[in-house]
Amino acid sequence: MEKPCFEPCFEPCFDHWSRNHWPLDRAKPEKVFEQDAAIDARPRDWSFGIYWAQTPLKECLPDGIDEKYLIDKVQVDRMVPTEDLIIPLFNSWTGEILKPIPTPYSLRLQRRTFMRTLTQGLDVHYGKRLAEVKTDGQTVTAIFEDGTKEEGKLLIGCDGAHSKVRNFLLGPEKAALRSLPFLCNQVMTKLPKETALAIRKVHPRSMNSTNPDGVYGWVSIHDCSDPDPENWVFLLLMTWVEKKSDSEDAGRLDASNKSDVVQTMKKFAEKFAEPWKSFFLNIPNDAIGWHNRMSDWPTQKWDNRNGTVTLAGDAAHPMTFHRGQGLNNAIHDAYTLMRALGDHPPSQAGSFKEVLEVYEKDVTERGREAVLASEENSNRIHDWKRLYESDVFQTWYQAAVKGVE
Repeated sequence: MEKPCFEPCFEPCFDHWSRNHWPLDRAKPEKVFEQDAAIDARPRDWSFGIYWAQTPLKECLPDGIDEKYLIDKVQVDRMVPTEDLIIPLFNSWTGEILKPIPTPYSLRLQRRTFMRTLTQGLDVHYGKRLAEVKTDGQTVTAIFEDGTKEEGKLLIGCDGAHSKVRNFLLGPEKAALRSLPFLCNQVMTKLPKETALAIRKVHPRSMNSTNPDGVYGWVSIHDCSDPDPENWVFLLLMTWVEKKSDSEDAGRLDASNKSDVVQTMKKFAEKFAEPWKSFFLNIPNDAIGWHNRMSDWPTQKWDNRNGTVTLAGDAAHPMTFHRGQGLNNAIHDAYTLMRALGDHPPSQAGSFKEVLEVYEKDVTERGREAVLASEENSNRIHDWKRLYESDVFQTWYQAAVKGVE
């Protein structure tokens, strides 16, 4: 029996793509391994926008799942994608709208619900934290922390920004993330009824802001399925550039303790104009928050060990989120791999080397460009002068759409 193609850790879209498009005259068993105990194991959830990957996304979805299903069951709202959709960019100090950023036909999906959708029909092995990878150039072995192991013909490392598969392929030094100067606080919470209604009056789905102090803000609906606005759930976040004086100003910027996350955001919001000021000041003091320093990894070429090991998603191109490009590129990774498999199917006993030559050429070039462009965009939105002068301010999401169906 042919050894399986398998994907540690969770990227079920790859499994659906390969299952739907692998040549029908051959069997291809796949296995998916996820380090978490379950989809709901992590307390943190978030949403993400699909701005230019709608067409390949359709190839990803399980049988019976289409765009209408995503709108009805997976989106943060029930908004039908149209050509005139925008994300407004505001000056949070004045409330002035700086730019209605076009996002035609975009979707905004709840991460956790999206993952549940993609896992339909898949045999996902949960609780499998990767410990080690071995390959002889013909067979690859994944060894997990629980002592179990799995052999296969191809390992696709979808194990996130801190990828152990990337460490194996490039070594810890070359695979290491770049620490960036951007700090991020975020909460997911319910808000008072008046605040909830006020947010959706400004924009029914999402909005962002910046100001001369270089503080970026994001507010978006995460779940509005309940008829009572008091039960709606919102995602609110702020990012800013760390300064040398920050460590001396603990009252303003020390968010290393989760209990300080909300208070730090409220201190920034004191300088905001309405309605942005109230959006953040009305966050409950006991809301669960997260704080992190942002990082990235400009994609480099890797040795796929004779076509037995490769990378995809955040493992291949972790990037800052302000441009909203992470998921869109991950979807294109899977789409590109599917096309390469269809055009260059390996023989029963053959390797995936030719497939990966095609796949990795696209992923490394596109991934590196996306990572560097996202970093530059993050620099500009935290710099008031550069925001106004930059081409990114004029084109933003459109730049990513150019040349992509």
